[in-house]
Amino acid sequence: MTRADKALVVAFGMAVFLAVSKGGQYIADARWPYAAVAYAIAGLSLAGLLREVGRSLPGDYTDDLAVPAVTRPLSPRRAAREARRASEGTCSCPRYWDTAGAEHDEWCPQRYRSTA
Repeated sequence: MTRADKALVVAFGMAVFLAVSKGGQYIADARWPYAAVAYAIAGLSLAGLLREVGRSLPGDYTDDLAVPAVTRPLSPRRAAREARRASEGTCSCPRYWDTAGAEHDEWCPQRYRSTA
């Protein structure tokens, strides 16, 4: 989202807020035609706001995909480190899940890490 897009989102958001506020004041004063105009302006501003926000969201188009950097094959050492990081998440032993993380099975390698 560029600065101009952000400025338009803020402008449309403020317009919606002010038009709805003013429309409520007109309803309280029983000025129905003015209230209708204020809410019409709020609706148009809301449509503009949604359009601006929708433009910045990525879709299923190929031009929205980020081009990945050139990747090199992982060295065995780095591959082992990445695999270890991925496997260190949560424990998969049944006792860990049954006790909500309070205990590990005797064979679980994380049992000794959690008691230290």
